[in-house]
Amino acid sequence: MSVQITVHSAQDMADVESFGKNDPYVQISLNFADENAFEKTSTKKNAGKNAEWNETLRLGNYDPSEHHYLYVEVHDKEKLADAPIGFTAIPLQEVTSSSNSLRGRFNLYTTKGKEQGSISLTIHILQHGQQPPSSFNHPEIQGLSQIVIGHHKRIKRLQKREDLTDAATAAAGVALFAGAANFLGSHK
Repeated sequence: MSVQITVHSAQDMADVESFGKNDPYVQISLNFADENAFEKTSTKKNAGKNAEWNETLRLGNYDPSEHHYLYVEVHDKEKLADAPIGFTAIPLQEVTSSSNSLRGRFNLYTTKGKEQGSISLTIHILQHGQQPPSSFNHPEIQGLSQIVIGHHKRIKRLQKREDLTDAATAAAGVALFAGAANFLGSHK
């Protein structure tokens, strides 16, 4: 079995940029503990708090006895370490109880665990060899989403790594400025 997800858009996301606008991308997995299990959309440069992707991702090897949630993360693309914008866990039981197909808007949560923004997805659970419905035009519903503790810990670790990278970059900039000032001052 597999899970096919169309990432439509995200609205009212947290602004994690100090300068400029968010450059968001979405990554999705059935297992947040395995970094290689994530599938990722393209990055939307300077999208800010709202972004549109309309991209379809597929996660293979879905086992309903093992995979209870779809883990969704939105990150801001950075040069060194990407910054988490929002995340959520979607109970896959909600999809299986809706004839294996669901279009929903799901709340996103910040690294501090507060609701901030939403993401619009269409989710299909497919049997081996099955194609998604060709004309799935169901109205979007407010879907169930929640915080799973282990997933939240992962997001906090990613935020801490991004914070440390920002601090190191700032310290290097200050050292470079101080060195240049010292050099210029000694050559007067």
